[in-house]
Amino acid sequence: MPVDWRIALAVIVLAMLAAFIQALSGFGFSLFIVPFLALLIGPKDTVLLANILSTLSGVAQALYLRKHAERRTALTLMAGACVGMPIGLAVLLMVDAQALQIIIAGMVIFFTLLLMRGVSLHSAGLAGDVATGVTSGILNTSTSMSGPPVVLYLHGQGLAPLPFRATTSVFFTATSSIAVMLLLASGAGKPSIFIAAALALPAAFAGQRVGNIVFKYVDVVFFRRMVYAILLLSGTVAILGTLR
Repeated sequence: MPVDWRIALAVIVLAMLAAFIQALSGFGFSLFIVPFLALLIGPKDTVLLANILSTLSGVAQALYLRKHAERRTALTLMAGACVGMPIGLAVLLMVDAQALQIIIAGMVIFFTLLLMRGVSLHSAGLAGDVATGVTSGILNTSTSMSGPPVVLYLHGQGLAPLPFRATTSVFFTATSSIAVMLLLASGAGKPSIFIAAALALPAAFAGQRVGNIVFKYVDVVFFRRMVYAILLLSGTVAILGTLR
């Protein structure tokens, strides 16, 4: 099957921008990239591609930041995610592609508005960790957007920026790798997805590297406001795409 180089170039640019956003703010990789990928390659292929990119690009970041992570929290979130991911996979396999794209777009806008308003989920100990992990796991394998529940929950715990980035990096990398295995076992893999991932991965590493450098100098509050605007735009674009 020939490669559509216009789509390939778009995926490369999107991966670089998504990795930059993730490295700088600690969230936003899937929230940014998924709506655009859904328009380019379809929402179901998007779930696998986004998880592959998140896994491979996140390994170095997770290793780099791991000593700053809240390990107990990360592990219990992961345990909950492992329970939720099979449920999310069932949703992915059963829901119509167009309906899934609308769900993805709506969730991007909904969660971005929650983040903009400073909404947080207050810590509830072990039960809160597991419940948040289950929700994140369901969203991961159904839409590839596992981040918002975890971001809202960790904000509720009042983590400083560095432990926040470290904990999310470790969690997202681990759970994305498990999601990839589940998706492949379900028969979701296509050669074109792996080609796209191979082409986009160097750009994702570059975006991540730049994000880690800029993190030391940028006004994080200003940047997050800009990220929110980008996420709202991406969600709106995805919804308009379903009306074509």
